[in-house]
Amino acid sequence: MATRHEEKFIIDYKEYLLLRARAEAAMEIDPHAGEDGYLITSLYYDDRYDSALDEKLDGVRVHTKYRVRTYNSDPSFIRLERKVKRGIMTEKHTVRVTEEELPILCDPGRDLAALSGRNAVMALEMRAKGLTPAVIVRYRRDAFVYPGTDTRLTFDTNVEALHPDPMLLFEGEHPGIPAMPRDQVIMEVKYGEYLPQFVRKISNCCSKQLSVSKYAICREAWR
Repeated sequence: MATRHEEKFIIDYKEYLLLRARAEAAMEIDPHAGEDGYLITSLYYDDRYDSALDEKLDGVRVHTKYRVRTYNSDPSFIRLERKVKRGIMTEKHTVRVTEEELPILCDPGRDLAALSGRNAVMALEMRAKGLTPAVIVRYRRDAFVYPGTDTRLTFDTNVEALHPDPMLLFEGEHPGIPAMPRDQVIMEVKYGEYLPQFVRKISNCCSKQLSVSKYAICREAWR
């Protein structure tokens, strides 16, 4: 479990190019990212009342989201996450799941006996809440880390919504529905107790802080 601050901003493409260049000059590229960043695809869950969506749209200070996440459409590395947000503070609980376990997490009629340990605990939580797949969120991310700290600066482009079919987590070329104008970029600043001054100066350049999540944006696009 990791607890940290998380601030989000919407910037235009020109701002993105400028701020990305500044980040490249003083920060390190995420070691897991390639030259073109990496593709993140997440399957989000909600109940039949859209409680997670409504809590976000209504500005509820404390809310929880469940998602399955893949990177670069790689089926060998799948994470099930429970993300709890309290204002700008977030807690993330993560477990690894396999491609074979994924259908169990997506079909409320499947037996949970094949799961064990923390996987089974989180799956039981999801079943108790009546959660089922709601939408897939996909985007390309550039990520930077500030040396010697737990600070991350990320830029998310080409945010798209897809049908909540879990197999689409591994179909990086499958067409999605654009959820934002192509010239808009989401910048996120994530840090623990201390935010380096250099990164604070970058965030201070942004006047528009994002109050709605990519999940909410993609749910609206999918409708």
